[in-house]
Amino acid sequence: MSTQWSDMGASVPPREVLLRVRNLRVVFGALSALGAIGRVATDRAAVDEISFDLFAGETLGLVGESGSGKTTLARAILRLVHAVRGSVQWRGQDLLACDARALRRLRRDLQIVFQDPLASLNPRMTVGDTIAEPLKIFEPTLSAGERQQRVDAMLVRVGLTPAMGQRYPEEFSGGQCQRIGIARAMVLNPQLLICDEPVSSLDVSIQGQIVNLLLDLQRDVGMSMLFISHNLAVVRHLSHRVLVMYLGRIVELAPRHTLFAAPLHPYTRALLAAVPSLLPASPNSAPEVRPPSSSVTPTSGSAARLAAGCAYRDRCQYALAVCTVSVPAFDEAVPGHFVACHRARELTG
Repeated sequence: MSTQWSDMGASVPPREVLLRVRNLRVVFGALSALGAIGRVATDRAAVDEISFDLFAGETLGLVGESGSGKTTLARAILRLVHAVRGSVQWRGQDLLACDARALRRLRRDLQIVFQDPLASLNPRMTVGDTIAEPLKIFEPTLSAGERQQRVDAMLVRVGLTPAMGQRYPEEFSGGQCQRIGIARAMVLNPQLLICDEPVSSLDVSIQGQIVNLLLDLQRDVGMSMLFISHNLAVVRHLSHRVLVMYLGRIVELAPRHTLFAAPLHPYTRALLAAVPSLLPASPNSAPEVRPPSSSVTPTSGSAARLAAGCAYRDRCQYALAVCTVSVPAFDEAVPGHFVACHRARELTG
């Protein structure tokens, strides 16, 4: 991207674990939910045994092709979709086990910015009312004047003006709508902001502005971010660590510099190979790989068959017989660098 971003200045974030996800599994197409009898099962694990930690002040990038389960994972963390197994602990409290009242209290600390900025805003509400709504829910003791001051200050903080609060979403550009969505999420000063492809629908020049805005807000508030994106350049710019998903599973997790310089999983290498500017500078750090084949989509193949082995084996030039029968463990291949590949240690050199 040609857009100039502000320097992230990322240092090693504090190691306090805010979010701990363990063995999370989300299944779509359950026959029991449909009441179907005598049909072939079409259940597919959209998120399959996902485990990771998110630290205080950290930005964790989440990448993978469409259909890899990134958005489903984000929504499952917030309990916007149902997880059939696992735990999502926020500061030691399991969100999946909370009752409705407890979950409601915790939601002020857990906010999300959606991919489609216009579709995420209520067209019948003014921008000011949209931003004020979380304050009405979580800070009901605020007077109307105090609430308006908070809304006006938030509009200014995201690069808009207080007068714009009287207008409706359809009167704004896509970039402005995304600023409004960010303002709505940030008006409560959350501790975790989940960004689900927040710049994918925006022009390149606007993408840089939104990324810089998120970085500035993170510095001001000290929040953590889970940043989902197809844009590897953006992820490389703002993430402390990067998590790579394929067909609902984590295949690699590493510090951003390590992952972009020396990726270990063949799928991660294929993703980087598809963006030449992101290839490692040293030819020895990553062997030549084929970019993902267009003839095999991330969601192709039956879930039952894929569960028997490595989900990436049909697209992997390094696949062996063991890859068809055994799911690779998600292990620490080198300090701080985790990968799910039977041949990861062979390929580190």
